Amino acid sequence: MSEELLPPPENRQVESLLDRPYPEGYREEWIERIKNPPEEETRETVALLVFRLQDEWLALACPVVKEVCAEATVHRIPRRSNDVLRGVCNVRGELQLTVALQALLGLRDPKAEAASLSRRVYRRMILIGRDNNAFAFRVEEVYGVVHFELTQMQAVPVTVAKALATYTKGLFSLRGQQIGWLDDELIFHSLSNKIL
Repeated sequence: MSEELLPPPENRQVESLLDRPYPEGYREEWIERIKNPPEEETRETVALLVFRLQDEWLALACPVVKEVCAEATVHRIPRRSNDVLRGVCNVRGELQLTVALQALLGLRDPKAEAASLSRRVYRRMILIGRDNNAFAFRVEEVYGVVHFELTQMQAVPVTVAKALATYTKGLFSLRGQQIGWLDDELIFHSLSNKIL
């Protein structure tokens, strides 16, 4: 081999470092790691739609949310409308029962404008459905869908208003705001009892 093809002397030191023998048991350790990789920790997450109802930030599980649409006109039902049942509204050509979720949750009118999680704030209607029951309700703002680990969910403190605490499964933080995760099963049960 000619001198031109040999690496310069300083690179020979690198070669000698890389060509040294493996430590004892090194190869067996890596064979074992490849044969039996460590089990990945599976974290149970839930997809939640986050929205603001008056000055409270709340969330519902995505499977019950059927649609988020522009605010629609609500038409009262004579002798049937009450604090919870507001009337009916048109969502994509279908009449939907419209409820005041804030009345069910016992929320009072806000004293001041709540902090927003997004730059633009648009009132929306959220259509929820389960077991052939569907209800629409107005919200002040929709943040969007978030995926949250169930292990990071916090318990509902005693200081939360009694009615709201009844319907809240847990709390989590998003951008410095406390979000209440609503128990959709209990909400549907209560709405069905109060309306249907």
